[in-house]
Amino acid sequence: MRRIIILIGASLIFICISAFSALILSIRHGVKERINIAQEKYQGTAEDALIAYLQDTTNSPRDRTDVAIWTLGQIRSQKALPILKELYDDDPEGKTCHGRHDSVLCQSV
Repeated sequence: MRRIIILIGASLIFICISAFSALILSIRHGVKERINIAQEKYQGTAEDALIAYLQDTTNSPRDRTDVAIWTLGQIRSQKALPILKELYDDDPEGKTCHGRHDSVLCQSV
């Protein structure tokens, strides 16, 4: 019986570690993919290209949110903070963007 409990515990730990690793790899892949999208359109470092993508209002609000804002957050860009603060509408629950992703920048904490 003790052996079964140890085996189940080890299996659960393995599953949790595997799930966490998969999540980390997925986020890293998403960051690289979005950086490539920004750098195809704008020159400079990844951070500069993402900031340019964010500031270009010809990009849809949905794309600016998904490509630029999310990625700048993931890379913890300090350079983008003043720009993001200007765009912030004090809507931590994202209520103003619900159903309007194509017309407003979405934000949530």
